[in-house]
Amino acid sequence: MAFTITQSPFNTRAWLNSRGTLIWIAWALVVIGALNWGCIGLFDVNLVALIFSGMPVLGRAAYVLVGIAGFYFLIAPFQGAADDSK
Repeated sequence: MAFTITQSPFNTRAWLNSRGTLIWIAWALVVIGALNWGCIGLFDVNLVALIFSGMPVLGRAAYVLVGIAGFYFLIAPFQGAADDSK
């Protein structure tokens, strides 16, 4: 069984790929989630709950989107190469 790794979201050619925008959005959501967990661990401050304190549905949606982005990067290495032009 062989594993192939997709292109890095930092590769500028990824913008030419149809999944380039999806990769950048998912990457941004994963970074936001990581920063939120860092703030929870270091300062006991939940930024998502702070920002969406009056709108619990939007806060929950933010958590779901971050989770979906994390799942995407969990399975991305097993999807094959992102550049199909070879």
